Amino acid sequence: MSDILRLDRQDPPLNRQRGRVSAFFREFGFGYFLLAPVVLYIVVFQFYPLVETIRLSLYDYSLISGRDMSFNGFGNYKELLVNDGAFWQIFWNSFIWVLGSTALQFAIAIPAAIILFSKIRFRGLWRGLMMVPWVSPVVIIGIVWKWIYDGHYGLFNHYLKMFHLISENIVWLGDEQLVWPALLLTSAWKGFPYITLMMLSGLTGISQEMIEAAHMDGASAWQRFTRITLPMLKPIMYVTGLVSIVSSWTKFEMIWALTNGGPGYSTSILPTYLYTNSFVYFDLGKGSAIATLSMAIVLILVGIYSRLFGRNLE
Repeated sequence: MSDILRLDRQDPPLNRQRGRVSAFFREFGFGYFLLAPVVLYIVVFQFYPLVETIRLSLYDYSLISGRDMSFNGFGNYKELLVNDGAFWQIFWNSFIWVLGSTALQFAIAIPAAIILFSKIRFRGLWRGLMMVPWVSPVVIIGIVWKWIYDGHYGLFNHYLKMFHLISENIVWLGDEQLVWPALLLTSAWKGFPYITLMMLSGLTGISQEMIEAAHMDGASAWQRFTRITLPMLKPIMYVTGLVSIVSSWTKFEMIWALTNGGPGYSTSILPTYLYTNSFVYFDLGKGSAIATLSMAIVLILVGIYSRLFGRNLE
């Protein structure tokens, strides 16, 4: 009898708990159901490969060495940081690629945005044509620019000789002194439309009455740009720069299509070195270590960028 009374006293709290759970699923269940595919995708295609890459970086795992897969701790990292003579050159190449490409894209995009924001004829047409490089496949762009830079019949040499700027053909992608300017120019041509589009959206949101008032007060065009336009574009420039840094860091296809990381390792960056070790030499342990280091470096770079440029964005 006492057990029955005890169960009767427990039933109302249990029922209330079940009622709350049922109400929760009635209210939010459909939303969680819609989110489930996205969560599943992130776990399967993002989180699991990340964990597996870090795990493989701790193993000696080469598909063509004939050795069994064995745990070697931080041996792959030691091999890269201490014994690999090409790693540090490739490391600095990655910074040249990311910072040079991002800076050049901004240098082209800001004047382009100002021009396309002004009242010019066929403005819609020019804005549409500007987007062509951005929407074109990276590999196709690499192949086209490789032909443009060709040392024998490339268009670049043809027009430079036409205007008497050079007398002999230049092998742009085979000269260690000229290959980086050529690569950065191609990367900037590919990436500047995105930054231009973001700058145009920011310019649209700036109050024209404020600029006109500054003009009436005697401010020059340069003063209006530096004192009003540029500060109000700072939040958009910050986010756009962050996206450009991350996308440039992983822009493997363009360098591979243009130079394959050569001559030698002079234009190799960490993603191309990762590809070479993993899918040319089939050293998956070393390739995973390169991928893990690359991820850590880009996270540090993003953190430094946020500390330097992410303050006072209001």
